[in-house]
Amino acid sequence: MNASTSTNYDPCLIPSLAPVIKKATEVLNSSKAGSSELKKNIERVVSSTQSLESEFQVQKPDGGSALRCFTFAELAESSKHEVTAQAVDPSAVNDILFGRYGLIRKSGGGREKRLMEDIEVAYIHDLRAGSVAGPIITSGRHRTLALQIMLKAAGFNGYQSVKVRCSVINCSLQEEVQARIISANTGSRDFSRAEIRERVGSTSGVELFSCESIQDSILHAGNAKDFKAAFSCYVKLLAADLDLNHFTPAQYSDAGNSLWNQLEKARPEGGTFLKWIKADKPGRFEKVMSSVKAALPLAVVTAQHNPQNGSKAGKVARALSPTVIERCF
Repeated sequence: MNASTSTNYDPCLIPSLAPVIKKATEVLNSSKAGSSELKKNIERVVSSTQSLESEFQVQKPDGGSALRCFTFAELAESSKHEVTAQAVDPSAVNDILFGRYGLIRKSGGGREKRLMEDIEVAYIHDLRAGSVAGPIITSGRHRTLALQIMLKAAGFNGYQSVKVRCSVINCSLQEEVQARIISANTGSRDFSRAEIRERVGSTSGVELFSCESIQDSILHAGNAKDFKAAFSCYVKLLAADLDLNHFTPAQYSDAGNSLWNQLEKARPEGGTFLKWIKADKPGRFEKVMSSVKAALPLAVVTAQHNPQNGSKAGKVARALSPTVIERCF
């Protein structure tokens, strides 16, 4: 199952999680004794406490303000404060429920009774503006989704009203939040270099939620890192908008980054591509991406059938660059 991008944390609104939801529902509603017992336990605990903390999370000593309970609806507010869409890997969600330490069923039989790691959220305390933004999920997006799927499969359609204990950290800048997300997830099999690149680049103020938000905020881009993040995310989101499901979101993101490198080699107006695009950020960014939109469907097909060695992302970028160069420089 390939990763997808998401700006919400309701599993029912993420199409790629539909097979996981179906599997969880079938297992929890089967006639097997273990499934029946788990479902009854969920019903008993949640109906009486409206929380997963006492029975489904590892026990911890009182952590004061560092440990707080949030409803899943409150955690969904994270998307309002994020600067780039989170990648959601259905395989990672499935593994939490059915893998080695599966909460519904372990791959080796039986089930893990408690979630071993808390979800972590951050708040940004801006002392200059006197504002607080959060919660922002810094670690545990897949745990957030998996727990909701378990609740829904057990028959709780109001699963977003259920509470889960989280670890809370405080930050003073968006840059600190992005650094924490990268630090907490580096090494995770679903956390790609593409997402790291986009998160590092998003701290300038470019909003990487949609093609429109990138275009509207591209004025905030100040260096190559910022523009590469914008290119990467734009191509990824554009491919999704055009229903080009031939490659993964990470591959399309890498194609955007590779396209930047290809255009840098073209030396527009005898200078660097960065200098060229900074001369008119909104106008020239829009011009480049309009050319990319027109050329991307054919470039994807060309990359698919290119027999040469190299990554698919690189092949997409090489197929795009001649059209962009011809139309823009």
